[in-house]
Amino acid sequence: MNGLRGARWIDLGRVAPIGFHATYAGLAEAQARDAAPMVVWGRVARHVCLGQSQGRCEIAEGLDVPVVRRPLGGGVVWVDEHQLSYALVAPLALAPRRPEQWYAWALAPAVATFAAFGLPVERHAEDLWLGGRKIAGSGAATIGRCAVVASSFLLRFPRDRFSACVAAPSPGFRRALRGALDLALTDWADHAAPPPERALRAAFRAALRATLGWAARPSRVRRAERAAVASWHEELAAPIEHGRPRVAGGMKLNATLYLRQRSPGAPIELAPLSRASGRGVGGEG
Repeated sequence: MNGLRGARWIDLGRVAPIGFHATYAGLAEAQARDAAPMVVWGRVARHVCLGQSQGRCEIAEGLDVPVVRRPLGGGVVWVDEHQLSYALVAPLALAPRRPEQWYAWALAPAVATFAAFGLPVERHAEDLWLGGRKIAGSGAATIGRCAVVASSFLLRFPRDRFSACVAAPSPGFRRALRGALDLALTDWADHAAPPPERALRAAFRAALRATLGWAARPSRVRRAERAAVASWHEELAAPIEHGRPRVAGGMKLNATLYLRQRSPGAPIELAPLSRASGRGVGGEG
């Protein structure tokens, strides 16, 4: 790739849920059209994360973990410290012109990172797949003058924990969901021992250079950006309304499968996504 572009690498370390989402959103809000791209990276404390168009009706009642609605698309996901989460923030001039092309562009460094550790991951729309199952999702949005795409490296995924957090029309649906997650989703530990964070971080930064031409160097949230981050923190801390499910009794498992029970007592369907649209579940997005 001819030439390299300087990029900011903002490592938040272990970070609270709202802190992570408010940081990448606030940074995007604060950037000028000619700003350097950046990557926000961190181990985010466990929480259930809703997509920007979702309400609390998508999750079970009485959860003992925080619920945050991110300012990005996608469906309900589980996030915890066994994932290395990241968000790419780039002025719109650096992103593909059409938003539907952002996933191929923004997920290319992750595909290259998996390959560096011997895992043949492939992109399917906004998801990454390994061995016929989804290993990463993503969410995207335009915030301010920037394109933002977030995803994660799913080192270990607690299927039992996540299935208990999702709204279900019946106990049978929840049991079916737990089994369906084994068919639809995977994590790094299913295929190999997850690498140490330091090694994964170094491989990802090398992949940013090789695929996007970004030379990422350590940076921090600047004084001029803090007000935007604080504003997003306040917005994301506001109560989340109940809302309406996007598909009653149904949810998207990955790019090809959905699970649905049209009413309590009705048959539970595990079917190709072409027969219905649903709300995404799993890792990020």
